[in-house]
Amino acid sequence: MRSFLVPMTDPNGQDAVLDLAFAMARKFRGHLSGLFIRPDPRAAIPFMGEGLTADAIQDLVDASDREGKARAARAFAVFEEKRQSENLPLGDGLEGLDDPTISWEETTGFIADRVGRAARLADLTIVPQPVEPNHQDSADLLNEVLFRSGRPLLLAPPERQHKNPGNSILVAWNGRAECARTVAASLPFLHQAERIILLTVDDEHPDRPSLEGLRIYLARHGLTAETRQVQSEQRSVGETIRATVDKEQADLLIMGAFSHSRWREMIVGGVTRDAIHHARIPVFMSH
Repeated sequence: MRSFLVPMTDPNGQDAVLDLAFAMARKFRGHLSGLFIRPDPRAAIPFMGEGLTADAIQDLVDASDREGKARAARAFAVFEEKRQSENLPLGDGLEGLDDPTISWEETTGFIADRVGRAARLADLTIVPQPVEPNHQDSADLLNEVLFRSGRPLLLAPPERQHKNPGNSILVAWNGRAECARTVAASLPFLHQAERIILLTVDDEHPDRPSLEGLRIYLARHGLTAETRQVQSEQRSVGETIRATVDKEQADLLIMGAFSHSRWREMIVGGVTRDAIHHARIPVFMSH
């Protein structure tokens, strides 16, 4: 992994997100880009009502533009303070592959249009965990990266003790395509891990690749992994995964996202939703 992206539009959980993002740049000696997306004030003009004069509309647009620039300045100040505290240089990541570099970019538009597209050119995007129901920006960031980038993301919980995850990794395996895609994308992490635990919950599906098959696949990459098959009993699958994370003292969870319909999982619950809202360690996932 060489290219990392951290969107800075959402102020919630910024400290934990930056801790994790800068740790990834150091871990893989890669390039980290900070991105701030300013709303386009002109996009609100159609919704301002017919009773406003042109001058009034322009005043509102100007005020919105000033607020967007002020928010961008505050986000950059936080990002730059972190960069200086980490003593990492500004750069574009093109002149050497031995040391991490940092850059900052501002753009204007809708988060839904910009962040997913920007993430397509990042090996990994670090986003905050949307732990509060009113943190809509966090949820929007996660959804856009997950469903529109085609790349994996790393979910940062609000606690700041997870500054360098990946020593002890738990892989939640169900044999589905999105899970296989996530495991393949996480190979750089797995190669640096001291311990890898492969977990399946309840009985394996007879028509999908097995846990033992995954162990053999990783062995062909030179990786040694332990396997666990755990019964959920009276718990949900998500709760069982989190309990196993705690028992095994894993510091990174790797899992595919939304094995079932996205809307079904959001409405009735599911493993992905459980991890998104309740995981207490960083989660590496893709769809």
